[in-house]
Amino acid sequence: MTIREACDLLKEELLDNGYEYGFYINGITYKPDFSQGFDNAFFERLLKEYRVQNPKDTMQAKVGTCHDAVVLMKSILDEYSVPSKIWLLHDMKNEKFHTVLTFYLEGKVIYLELTPQSGKPWYGKEIVFESEQYFIDGYKEDGYEVIDVTDSVIIGEAPDFVLSRMN
Repeated sequence: MTIREACDLLKEELLDNGYEYGFYINGITYKPDFSQGFDNAFFERLLKEYRVQNPKDTMQAKVGTCHDAVVLMKSILDEYSVPSKIWLLHDMKNEKFHTVLTFYLEGKVIYLELTPQSGKPWYGKEIVFESEQYFIDGYKEDGYEVIDVTDSVIIGEAPDFVLSRMN
């Protein structure tokens, strides 16, 4: 598989199918309502009730968090034996967290942002790094802590890999 083929496969599912930010649990879909500003009730529910979704549930509900998007991406790539890792990016200055996935093809490290409702200018565009260290160093230079959480992301469990680091 080539980088282009892998990116097209992931974009076909996550970019072209209208995924939205939120979560799906026990047959109910929860999405934030920003019509009155920040949705505190949704955020509280996210902190207390949310569990990392099964990729099949994410695909069915077309809703998820950044955690769910990367778990789905990883499951798609796993079907093609494409190695990948899940990373927690901690913006230490702003105390924000984001989960991303990198995968490895053609001797390169690829980061493709496909989180639902992402406002990043590189949304849907792959960023190719010469090595994993270049990926890590690039974020560290921008004030991020970069943590490999691949083995800590457990489907059906609370996202303790991020909750344990929040103030």
